[in-house]
Amino acid sequence: MSPPPAQFDGGGKGAGGRKSVVNRFTPMEFSGTGLQLFGVQLVNILLTCLTLGIWIPWARVRKRRFFYNNTRIFDEGLDYLATGFDIFKGWLVVTLILIAYYALPFLGVPFLQEGLSLILVFIYPWAINRTLRFNARSIAWRDVRFDFKGSYLGSFWYFFLLPILGILTLGLLIPLASKSMRDYVAHNYSFGTAGFHCDASLGSYYGAGFKALLLFLILFVPIVMLVMAPLAEPLVAQFGQGFTEEGLSVLLDDPGLQTILYALPVVLFFIFMITGGYYRALTRNIMVNALRLQGGVRFRSDVSGMVLAWIMVSNLFLVILSLGLLQPWTQVRQYRYLT
Repeated sequence: MSPPPAQFDGGGKGAGGRKSVVNRFTPMEFSGTGLQLFGVQLVNILLTCLTLGIWIPWARVRKRRFFYNNTRIFDEGLDYLATGFDIFKGWLVVTLILIAYYALPFLGVPFLQEGLSLILVFIYPWAINRTLRFNARSIAWRDVRFDFKGSYLGSFWYFFLLPILGILTLGLLIPLASKSMRDYVAHNYSFGTAGFHCDASLGSYYGAGFKALLLFLILFVPIVMLVMAPLAEPLVAQFGQGFTEEGLSVLLDDPGLQTILYALPVVLFFIFMITGGYYRALTRNIMVNALRLQGGVRFRSDVSGMVLAWIMVSNLFLVILSLGLLQPWTQVRQYRYLT
């Protein structure tokens, strides 16, 4: 983050004991450790079990405070001001809605479930705005709170309709959706009375989308060729026989083919995970580098897409191999890199 001269300082001391102005990019820091988070989550799990789940909102507050309080800007941490009871009220409403939704068929009125589903679709944008506003107002730095002032129609378009259009166009509009969502959040966020704005170009997002697609093809095509190679001969043989029912049954009963069919979705999941992490890093850099805070404060992000993808994939393996015990360490590892 780079503040402009004479408007923002990093708290350093200059000549005569006066605060010196910082006119450079100063990296954010994260001072928390995986062991500390493990202790926080261990207590949260025990209290959640003892209270039959009622502790969940307070558990979220303790975890968020750990991350925010240890996120340091100019050697000063962020403050998380929400309380467990603040989250409990929203959590209770959501829980009651879900109970009602899944209980309706058992009460002999299943048609009301479809009606409730339609209502929830239109509640979704309102809930997003409320969540973004609550999270923003719960964070402060140097006793100045953040804020978010989005609109219902804005959230409905940028978080619901536009992403659906991106999927329906086979990804053609996904870069547009990414830019629009990030711009919507940036333009409606503020730090105290100072607003943010973002002027990234649409072309840069499409460039990120093209790079992510290229990475997907580089990973996907060789794997498909590797998978299809041992199947080529039996498939050609079956084709020559006209794909009889008996021949297809024999082919599908082949242990090698069954292994491939089971493994292919897992491989595709990891490919999407890698390309998704890569695309997330590129679009994050585009947005942050184009972000401005009123008064001339600029920001910079240089997250590597491949490094982030590696962290995400290796973290998943570590969590699985450790049966979840290393999850706190993996969460801190990814958060520290992004910070």
